[in-house]
Formats: sequence, C-alpha cells, structure tokens
Amino acid sequence: MKAFLTCLILLQSTAGYIYAQSSDAQKNVDAINRSIDDAVVKKDISKLKQLYADDFVFTHGTGHVEGKNSWIKDVENPAKKFTSRVHDSTLVELHDNVAIVTGSLTITRSDADKLVRYGIRYVRVFAIRSKSWQLISHRTVKEWHFK
Repeated sequence: MKAFLTCLILLQSTAGYIYAQSSDAQKNVDAINRSIDDAVVKKDISKLKQLYADDFVFTHGTGHVEGKNSWIKDVENPAKKFTSRVHDSTLVELHDNVAIVTGSLTITRSDADKLVRYGIRYVRVFAIRSKSWQLISHRTVKEWHFK
C-alpha cells in the first residue's frame, strides 16, 4: 500500500511539472504569435524575417496564397499601413516541436486614403527551427468586414 501511495504521489508531482512546462511553452508561443502582429503594425521587417520560417505559407481569406518574401513586401508597402491587429480567443495546442494556434484577429488598415476594418479567424502553425519558434503557416478560415 505504501508503494502504491508513493507511486501516486510521484505521478501527481510529475503531472504537475509537465503541466507547468506545457503552460510556460503555451504562454511563450502565444506571446510570439502576438509579437508577429505587433511587428506587422510597426513594420519591423527584421523581426518578421526572424519569426517567419523561410518556408512560411500565408493563405488569406480570399484564397490568395503567398510566401514569406511576398508577404513581407506587402507589409513594407508604404501605401498600406496596418494601424492595429488585435488578438482574441487564442488557444495554443502543443505537439513536441510543433504548436497550433487558433484565434481571431481584428485588423484595421489604411490603404492610401481608405480605412479598412475586418476580422478573421485563423489557424497558425509554429515549429521549432534553429532552437526557436517560427511561424510556418497562417490560414485564414473565416473573414468578415466592418462598415
């Protein structure tokens, strides 16, 4: 009976430790996810080049698909300015060296003289590359526009 109780206590301790590690990793991925959109607003191209994997694929709500360099050029475009990208309802699911993030994003952008506001639901996939998390895929699964 003592051996059983000792095993049970060890299992509970280990489960708590694993949960704490998982929770820290989830918070880290969520912070990186949000920092990507902060970098888009600030046009921090060097940070985006670091956080997007070289094989990054961006699938827009329109169905348009582009890669890392094309998307970064779009962010750099002086005619477009993202003024805010606000996350809501983010969930991080961990799988060893891969993290799947779902959430919604409310986006405000000015295109030359026109203000555009829209929301999206997304699925993002991060992978550990060169010992750090990088975004490898963004897929918009739903998009709506505000008037």
